[in-house]
Amino acid sequence: MKNKTKTKATAKTSSKPRTMTAKQAQVQEALQVTWLLKGKLKSAQIAYLRIGELLVRVRDKKLYAELKHADMEEYARERLQLGRTSLYKYLKVYDWVSKYYPEWLQKKPKGFIPELYDVADLMWIESELKKKNLAPAKKAALEELRKQALDGQLAQSDVRKIRSSGAKTEDSLKSFVSKLRNLRMRGFQLASMPQEAITHIDAAIDIIKNAKTLAQFRISPGKGWDQLAVV
Repeated sequence: MKNKTKTKATAKTSSKPRTMTAKQAQVQEALQVTWLLKGKLKSAQIAYLRIGELLVRVRDKKLYAELKHADMEEYARERLQLGRTSLYKYLKVYDWVSKYYPEWLQKKPKGFIPELYDVADLMWIESELKKKNLAPAKKAALEELRKQALDGQLAQSDVRKIRSSGAKTEDSLKSFVSKLRNLRMRGFQLASMPQEAITHIDAAIDIIKNAKTLAQFRISPGKGWDQLAVV
């Protein structure tokens, strides 16, 4: 009989809610606020895309003209108090997302959506990855940066590093073109210079000047460059 009474008393005591310490209460509040913030931030990203979607609708259907506005800029400024820079950013981001990440435009998109107010780095990474003949090392680096961006962990220093390396390559090519032009001028002044050599130099300059080739230019053997080296 005594044992039964003791068991009931123990059960009664264990059912009482535990009083949280001040530290535990702070931790719980921090977790709750963080959970709310994550939800609000995602809602903000979705709202940003919804605004872009509506603006694209006004643009594509030229609805601004129905309200007697000359263009989108005038409509946005007078009807929405939306500046030119913000307007075109909404439009650009929406067009980019609809092309590369249409899943973010679903009614209830799943997963994480990165910060859309400043997606310039991710847009640049995507455009670089679309280039043909991308060097394997650069492609791997860009894919890693892309993953970090989509996880919300992209470091600006890493982006600047790979961008600056590309700029250095372009500067080097411009310097190379300048040297080729000087070489051509000097060669042209030599009476004994074969015309074929001048033609090769002209061809090299034209290739490098090509805007599309400039970003992806690679000097590879077996494509006539050995002849240029002799010149």
